[in-house]
Amino acid sequence: MNAAHESVSHAIDAATALDPSALEHLQAAAGNAARAYYVTPPLEMLTDLVALRDTIYVQLDRTHKPLQQAELYLLAGQVCGLLSSVSWDLGLLAPAEEQARAAYTYGNVIDHPSLQAWARALQVTVAFWSGFPRRAAKIAAGALEMAPTGTARARLHSVNARALALIGARGEVSDELNSATAELDRAGNDPFLDEIGGELAFDRARRGLCAGAAYVALGDGDQAEYEAAAAVALFADIPAEQRWGAGELGAHVDLAAARCLRGDLAGASAALQPVFDLPPTRRTEAIAQRLHQLARVLSTARYRGASEAVELGGAIENFTAISLSRTTAMRALPPSQ
Repeated sequence: MNAAHESVSHAIDAATALDPSALEHLQAAAGNAARAYYVTPPLEMLTDLVALRDTIYVQLDRTHKPLQQAELYLLAGQVCGLLSSVSWDLGLLAPAEEQARAAYTYGNVIDHPSLQAWARALQVTVAFWSGFPRRAAKIAAGALEMAPTGTARARLHSVNARALALIGARGEVSDELNSATAELDRAGNDPFLDEIGGELAFDRARRGLCAGAAYVALGDGDQAEYEAAAAVALFADIPAEQRWGAGELGAHVDLAAARCLRGDLAGASAALQPVFDLPPTRRTEAIAQRLHQLARVLSTARYRGASEAVELGGAIENFTAISLSRTTAMRALPPSQ
């Protein structure tokens, strides 16, 4: 793999700015990165994406052709968006927000609605995980006014549902999730999001993940279990090499949280087993944060003194301690790295 990367890098450097083969190499690399996101550890993705972004920047300095510049700005936006997702996976909220904003700016430069909508959805996600659900909902509402139909709007409606759930807007949550379903019925024809796929895509499994998390936030154990179980099943139907593993495990955590809300600790423990088996290199901030929220449910008066709750809480604490130590180490890195 390293030899292949080196060959592509040398070929791009050797090509002139007018040679379309350089753009072909970069388009292929960016597309592969979007699809690799689902199955590659975040830190490994970060290194490759930074190198790819820097190569794109070099090419931007080598051409003044408007069409080539537009294509390179699109690629820069795509890679910055992927860097936003990976930064968030590593628990780096400020860089994730900055990368998403950069992706949106590139979308503005070339007037690309799908890139703009995707970048805004990334900003919404970072905002509600950062504890600013109202700001997240405001960003989503503004983005939906301009977003293309289909995949772009489905994603925005889904992440908006999660933001609205955190402020207790139950009726609006249901409306947003229904709108996401309707948009998915029209999805599949976006030449940017659907054709590239991977982290740019948004399907019914990811809509189900958002729905389960939203109803967990609302404290509705029955609806949360229904949505989370459906998401787990939808993810399981996707071939392993195309499946977003972290999203699938997030659905498992939401399923466990839903069962805790319903008083089913044994069922919660069973739902979490695949999560606890996850190696540290593949753990993401979203999984850790979901587990923190679940631990708060287990610490309520309802479960005080229950041996199953104590055991499950200890397992969560051990898991999140490893995730926290990695995040702390990442935050300590100097800017040059």
